[in-house]
Amino acid sequence: MSKDVADFVLPNGFCFLAVTLGDYGMWRKARDPITAIRDAFRARGNRGSVPVAVYYGKHEELGCSGFSGSVTWTEGGTMPAVVGIYKVTERSIKPLQRGDFNEDHDDIFDWMNDMIGEIERRYQQ
Repeated sequence: MSKDVADFVLPNGFCFLAVTLGDYGMWRKARDPITAIRDAFRARGNRGSVPVAVYYGKHEELGCSGFSGSVTWTEGGTMPAVVGIYKVTERSIKPLQRGDFNEDHDDIFDWMNDMIGEIERRYQQ
């Protein structure tokens, strides 16, 4: 990412992190969730539809782990907030619905509940 930090960090030091899930995962940070989602989708290559997860947290503490696309943050740092997961295409960004990618795929609310629980468990370790 060649952008200046000021391009994607809010005055409070926080930012939105969007992570494309599945094959060829990409991530991008921005000052708002829509820009982060669009930038991550474009970085992936604008192919088809893809689920994109969004988090909000301190820029210096928030990241994405390699191939798995899992959100990471500094141990003892600020716990990131789960914003949601969206079905993204070249022309739309919509909250994920059950079955959008396969019949076993959660909707946005189930995914958020699972992610919040996972982040809280990891935060407490």
